[in-house]
Amino acid sequence: MSAFGPAVYAGLHGTVQLDNERVLVQKLVIPAGVSTGRPVHGGDQLQVFIRGGVFKSLSTGRETLWKPGRVVWHDEPDPSDHGYINTGAAPIEMIWVSVKSWIPIAAVPAVGADQATAKYAYLNYPLIPGEDLLENEQVIVQRFLVDAGQWEGVHAHHPDMLYIHVKGGQWGARSYAEPEHPYDHPAADGEVGWMPTIDISEGHESGNIGSEPIDLIWVTLKR
Repeated sequence: MSAFGPAVYAGLHGTVQLDNERVLVQKLVIPAGVSTGRPVHGGDQLQVFIRGGVFKSLSTGRETLWKPGRVVWHDEPDPSDHGYINTGAAPIEMIWVSVKSWIPIAAVPAVGADQATAKYAYLNYPLIPGEDLLENEQVIVQRFLVDAGQWEGVHAHHPDMLYIHVKGGQWGARSYAEPEHPYDHPAADGEVGWMPTIDISEGHESGNIGSEPIDLIWVTLKR
């Protein structure tokens, strides 16, 4: 997608990467020396740095290094925040995930333990330990580094899961019903996608069949 989304910062619009009933995902690129302007985004948003750099606060003058893969959760913007300027020599690239709707956990009918686990469980790769980045009432955010030649192990995908490639690469996939095969194209840095629900009984797993590590963030939405 290439359409512009709603402003995240004053005068700065991102390009829409994904738009469905649950999320609006935008990519923002701030060139070297360019200011973001004041934040104007609404609440319930996840910010993910794909290409990091140094932001200087226009409110305090303090410079902060943001590395690739850093995540920040945002509620309503602080009215005293004047935004940031990219003081580095290269563009800073970010993904912003806006959560459109959610239902508090207490409001979900308690049909059974299996249903609760399916909706709120962390993603579990049996062969690759993940890093827990963030959890609140709305999202679970995890990060996985998949080395070249490494496979995840058979796992399930719960409802409402979004992936974000900090560093992309060439994936392969296999299951009990499908032999090993490569994905149609290598994933690019910053590429995002919505994952369908997959039951553990399908024997699904993916692997890095490229020559470089893949750095992947998973966002699981809580209903």
